[in-house]
Amino acid sequence: MSSTTSSAAPRSSKRRELILAELLDKATELFAEKGYEATSLQDIAAAVGVSRPALYHYLRSKEDLLVMLAEQMSHNLAELLEQLRHRPDLTPLDKVRQLTALLTRERASRPGQFRILDRTENTLPEPAATEHLEAKRRIVRELITIIDEGIYAGQMRPVDARTAAFSLLGMCNWTAWWIRPQDAENVDSIVNTMVGFADAMLAVPNEEAGEMTSRELLGEIRDRIDRIDAQL
Repeated sequence: MSSTTSSAAPRSSKRRELILAELLDKATELFAEKGYEATSLQDIAAAVGVSRPALYHYLRSKEDLLVMLAEQMSHNLAELLEQLRHRPDLTPLDKVRQLTALLTRERASRPGQFRILDRTENTLPEPAATEHLEAKRRIVRELITIIDEGIYAGQMRPVDARTAAFSLLGMCNWTAWWIRPQDAENVDSIVNTMVGFADAMLAVPNEEAGEMTSRELLGEIRDRIDRIDAQL
């Protein structure tokens, strides 16, 4: 295969991804405005500015769009959370903070897509419906495991891990329902607030760490006094 041919394939794939992303964005707007059932493929084609026959190069039906949403909202998150759980450079509490920040930012950035999927996931075709449900279960299992590890390590309070996992996910997901367009410039503040809530929910109060810091400071003072005495 020539270098020209091999370089053209990634460009073609990237172009397809961009078109599909635009289709998903436009379709989400239409679903929110008209309702999923009332939106036709012709409506979506018109919104994107292509003919309906051209649309068939990318979609076979509206259900394809729901499958794409499920892959973004559940499959990708399940994979990312599994990778996060296995990272040795992060403590369990750090993993919970990262998940909270990522999920809140995702829901705040694409609230319409999450709301549409939440309302229409019961219409997902098979096998996508079963795969979506399993991905959601994986997300909960991974988060429960992280919380259990945090409790065992003494970083998190001895709470019921399953209840905590659902509470944390619900808190982040609910962002998609209450966020307003004018909040777009304030996403970082929202993310930081949510991470603070996750800490308040799970983290062990840092009183012991404060006492340890005081002892270390006292030891440093004594060490310096001893060195001064030795020089006199």
